[in-house]
Amino acid sequence: MLRTLLLVLAILSLGPVSSAHAQGAEPAGVALDSAPMVPTEPPSVPSGNLQQPQLLRALAGLVIVNGAAVAINNLARNLPSTRPQTWWRNTRGGWNWDGNNISTNSIEHPYGGAVYFNVARSNGFSFWGSAPLTLAGSLMWELYGEPVPPSANDLIITTLSGITLGEATRQLSQLVLDNRATGINRVWREAMVLLFNPGMGLDRLSRGQTWQQRANPADRRPESLRATVGVGARRITLPATGSPAIQTNVAIAAFDLQYGDPFNGAAVHPFSSFTFSAELASGPSTTVTEIATRGMLATVSRRNGPTRHVSGVFLDFEYQWNEAFQFSQQGFGLGLLSRTGNSAWRLNTDLSAELLPIVASSDPYAEERVSRAYDYGVGVGGRALAQLEYRRFRVLSVGYRGFWTATVNGASQSKLIQFGTVEARAPLPLGLSVGAAYNMYVQRSTYAQRSSASVSLPQFTVFLSTSGR
Repeated sequence: MLRTLLLVLAILSLGPVSSAHAQGAEPAGVALDSAPMVPTEPPSVPSGNLQQPQLLRALAGLVIVNGAAVAINNLARNLPSTRPQTWWRNTRGGWNWDGNNISTNSIEHPYGGAVYFNVARSNGFSFWGSAPLTLAGSLMWELYGEPVPPSANDLIITTLSGITLGEATRQLSQLVLDNRATGINRVWREAMVLLFNPGMGLDRLSRGQTWQQRANPADRRPESLRATVGVGARRITLPATGSPAIQTNVAIAAFDLQYGDPFNGAAVHPFSSFTFSAELASGPSTTVTEIATRGMLATVSRRNGPTRHVSGVFLDFEYQWNEAFQFSQQGFGLGLLSRTGNSAWRLNTDLSAELLPIVASSDPYAEERVSRAYDYGVGVGGRALAQLEYRRFRVLSVGYRGFWTATVNGASQSKLIQFGTVEARAPLPLGLSVGAAYNMYVQRSTYAQRSSASVSLPQFTVFLSTSGR
């Protein structure tokens, strides 16, 4: 549901459609550009937080949000209710690793964390100041929001992924909101933000900002913005022990956004430049198959010249669940972005080393050990991406990502997880493009009492896409 809302929001907020390119990791069928936008906004108020941090109001907001979630679980989802006895038991300890499916742990919990984060942001806290309040909201939920023992994986994921997804959704909300709008144009904008970012939407409602006309913040839109919507078909190879391999076909719809340009030389603040991607598929097991965001937290160095370099610290969140495998990760990266070329041809590269506090990955033996289909681990990894453009139209992209993880809860001892992709695209009339992509997922798992196991799962995609800015 969250991904669908974000897709609709971004499509509605786009301007004219044209071909484009993206910097960063994207799913097949998605292409972005960092071309500068032509300013269309009237004079704005200064950027930044316009109010002093309001701690008591933010804490009250966390209580209200968690109380609403408890009510939804009890009334709409018919789940057991929390009570004082479970509060006391959970407060005394007994943390575990839960057995929920990966969409609950890696979509619902990050979404909840994003709500906590935006409650804090809407009450005047900075990006960094909102992080402890996100942890507080997550801890409140684990101890007092559910009648089951608190979950360590939920606390980690809700906090870290909530921060990552929360700042991305905050920036997306600012793109959609227009404080000068009136009538139905104002109604749909406020309603959509209330639905997909209730932390911000409810705060605006409580302050009367939902219907108040006033100037827009100066940082409502970045200097560069590019979004792409794509549709296509994908053939997926499923994990199997026999031969021939079992394959299935699915239809896909993908959305991608490049927000900001890390090479424009402007001052960097958290997520002043980030990528966001989402994907839906027609497979019988799951509809929301991917959601990911990667934002720059700070720059380490810059170098201009024929080849421009920007090194920085990144914050990553990624979730994938398709017919072949399940995977999610929250990571911190130290990367080097480079751009070289001329007025016609341009090459973008991304080399990064990454630290992963928590990784979820499929395992065929996990069900019998931990009552879920995947293991949890901590790990390290890296990425190497290259994109070739002609007149800012992405022609070819090649990427590799690899992660080694030590299992902390699951059936395996360790895993080596690798992603490889090659994508080619060609322009069509009417601002459309057509392309094909080959993706490979490789996982090697080691076990204490079993032989090591390896699986290679290729996917082939053809797609049609269009871009706007």
